[in-house]
Amino acid sequence: MRRRTTAAAVAVGIFAATLSGCGQVLDAGAGGSARSSPSPSTTSGPGLYTDVSARMVASGTAQFVFSGSGGGRTLSGSGTMRFTTGAYDADVELTMPEIGQVRAVLLPTASYLALPAAKGLPRSKPWVKVSSSPRTPVGKDLAPVVEQLRTAFDPAQALGLLQSAARVTEVGPATIEGEATTHYHADVGLRRATRAATGSVQEQYQSMLDAGAETLNYDLWVDTTGLPRRYTVDLPTGEQLFSITGVYRAWGENVRIQQPSTKQVFDADKLTP
Repeated sequence: MRRRTTAAAVAVGIFAATLSGCGQVLDAGAGGSARSSPSPSTTSGPGLYTDVSARMVASGTAQFVFSGSGGGRTLSGSGTMRFTTGAYDADVELTMPEIGQVRAVLLPTASYLALPAAKGLPRSKPWVKVSSSPRTPVGKDLAPVVEQLRTAFDPAQALGLLQSAARVTEVGPATIEGEATTHYHADVGLRRATRAATGSVQEQYQSMLDAGAETLNYDLWVDTTGLPRRYTVDLPTGEQLFSITGVYRAWGENVRIQQPSTKQVFDADKLTP
């Protein structure tokens, strides 16, 4: 059991490093209308964030798909989310060349990680439970991984860049997956975003600053009900482009997000390395 636990921790560590390498940036190629000539109309970034966040909480649930590239790595994922004020639950899957498919159930008091069987966990118990306040060394080792996962999927992190944008330009109308939307664009100063961020996000932004990056190019498409349908973030550096695209679908539909069966779970708080 100790050997299996260590193998799982190593695999998840590779996973966390991959997320960290991609940061919070996504591939801008996933459909939608091309950017039109910018309109002179502008709005407040923090104000737009407040409005969109309120609509997300009011809708309650959504499906989410994202893809990202940068630094020679690719990352893609999808899942379902349930929103409340200041928090969210999620059942998500990610695919990475390094370790294949990884699934995570992120709940308020605990998170559950499932790795491919070849990474150390038996098929009969593919899940590791990590509490919000882990007590054992294994749990504490896995806690940063959970934080990286939450950061990667947390709408407050991706949409939160609006809070660092004093002004957002209203580019104009666009159609995203058949939905009428308004396209917004902002050039977000990375130094300002770093000051506003906390935890691992702040560390990632700081590493980007140290590498010479200065500006995040941020685009958001909001539908006629005020809900986000797509966003892209591009981070050009001197040598390459890091980017990510996120797409929200099926707002307000019923979703099922629940913890795995106890019989399928190893509790990190009961394991030793």
